[in-house]
Amino acid sequence: MPIKKILSVADKVEKQLLEQTSSCLPEKPDLILACGDLPPEYLTQLRELYNVPLYFIEGNHDIRYRDSPPVGCTNIHAKIITEQGLRIMGFSGSRWYNGGVNQYTDPEMKKIVRSLWFQLLQQNKVDIIISHAPPRFVHDQEDPCHKGFRTFIPLIEKQKPTWFVHGHIHAFFNDPADRISRVCETQVLNSYGFFFFETALVEEQTEPK
Repeated sequence: MPIKKILSVADKVEKQLLEQTSSCLPEKPDLILACGDLPPEYLTQLRELYNVPLYFIEGNHDIRYRDSPPVGCTNIHAKIITEQGLRIMGFSGSRWYNGGVNQYTDPEMKKIVRSLWFQLLQQNKVDIIISHAPPRFVHDQEDPCHKGFRTFIPLIEKQKPTWFVHGHIHAFFNDPADRISRVCETQVLNSYGFFFFETALVEEQTEPK
């Protein structure tokens, strides 16, 4: 079963990732997933240095992306894309708290999720969901800004992605396992800073003729 190597980044510029001689990653990633609140120039640098596809969504502090989008990178907010056999879905933004950019009420995010249901019905499986905010009651906090979205929970329960990768919740981890919680069959990952992980690519089975 093929294995894809993924670098996820969120919320904090990690200068060590931009060093040619850095040993912070065990291998070169096959792709990079950016989960928000990062300078567009940083994403451009990552894309150019590692020379792999970079997909991103925007966070609640990403106010320059419209005028200065990261070069060579692809915004997948409210989209489902296929990359190297992986089906990846993306959602920008945080919960609404002061009317700034990329803020949504839970009903607004639910409407965005519903807009993708027809496309989801045509897909066999979504492998990875990336978002800025976490699901409600999974890694989130109780202040208005850092509450997660309730609508992500039924999405996970129905689609059963292998990974749900988010940012937004700043934390420090003594053990990499502390970043990950499980919801049904899905591993929910807090990608604050950066995290390198692998996922198996399940090859589609064709019906015998």
